[in-house]
Amino acid sequence: MDRAEQMAALSGAAADQWGLVTAAQAKGLGVNGVQLSRLTEAGLLSSVGRGVYLLTAVGVPSHLDMKVAWLRLQPKQFLWERPVGDPDSGVVSHASACQLLDLGDIPAPEVEISVPRRRTTTEPFVRLRTAQVGTTEITTVDGLPVTTAVRTITDLLHAGVDGGHIGGVIADAERRGLITVDDLSERAQPFSRKYGLKVDASGYDLIDHLVAQAGESLRRQEVDRASREGFDQAVQLLAERPELIELMRATRAAARQQHNLSPTVPALNPALMELIRKLSQPNPASMESIRKLTRPDPAIRAAMRKTMPNPALMESIRKMMPDPGTVRAIQQAAALPLGILKAPERATAPKPTPERTSPLSGPSETESTATSGGGSQEPDGTSSQGPEGPDIQTN
Repeated sequence: MDRAEQMAALSGAAADQWGLVTAAQAKGLGVNGVQLSRLTEAGLLSSVGRGVYLLTAVGVPSHLDMKVAWLRLQPKQFLWERPVGDPDSGVVSHASACQLLDLGDIPAPEVEISVPRRRTTTEPFVRLRTAQVGTTEITTVDGLPVTTAVRTITDLLHAGVDGGHIGGVIADAERRGLITVDDLSERAQPFSRKYGLKVDASGYDLIDHLVAQAGESLRRQEVDRASREGFDQAVQLLAERPELIELMRATRAAARQQHNLSPTVPALNPALMELIRKLSQPNPASMESIRKLTRPDPAIRAAMRKTMPNPALMESIRKMMPDPGTVRAIQQAAALPLGILKAPERATAPKPTPERTSPLSGPSETESTATSGGGSQEPDGTSSQGPEGPDIQTN
């Protein structure tokens, strides 16, 4: 058998047990110890425990130490040849079971396995506990047989593990539905005095005590607390809104009347009535949201006030502006001919003497210029300037 055939034989068996194979299993497949050593030197196998090898191409599986220890209990038997509850096979238990079940935070420095008969091991990280475990107390996690949550907690109580750690395991198992408090209380009651409670303390008392030590709470306790809070809120609501009492009475009366008129129609479901009641009353959170949406935002109002014109500044600008009447008078004056504008000056000026002005002659050059608004006098006595006045561009 060459190297490829050896790896093919080992791979077929290791594929169903996390990529692991024992030396005894390999021998049954036709691969001896020398060949295993050569495959290990070639890097195809890795020794992960005494007489246990891992195919390197597979990768390291989770909880490797537990799987190696469990395989070594029956090194010749493959995983599929070990039925659950086999008297010669072990079951992962105690703190190791908590790790597999993901319950609590109990430290597990060694692998704990319960075996039906007394056995010893030379592995320093493995602890074998002699205990009978029924088939109904065994479950399977990642191919490994492990004690159920109820049996695991019972084993921890029997071993005297710290109460706070056990309380964390109980809380996690109860929230995930792996245990019921009623079933666990019967098994926990004998250990009440061991954990500092009175002799007559019940299993419920011990469970509550351990969970409180862990700083946790059970789902049952959370439901009870929520129920009490809901009842208190309902009482407070009815005290604040007494009209709801009359509404509830009227609703019940209508339902009763409807049931009497139609015997085939069942009475209204109380849960449905409660839902209708909640829908009929305003939701405080919704009302508050509506009020916030309709209420002006102070920041927006302040920003609007800042953007509005300053009254004092506007008044100052208004005073600086000329009077509209004055502006119109100036515009009208600018449109008049220059001769009209100088008429007052001519009225106040001294009149010319008869000697200097002939009645038959035209006006003097100065007067002609002033009269014609600055235009030139043509020989025929007409002005070159149009009747509209001087050609002055005004803005």
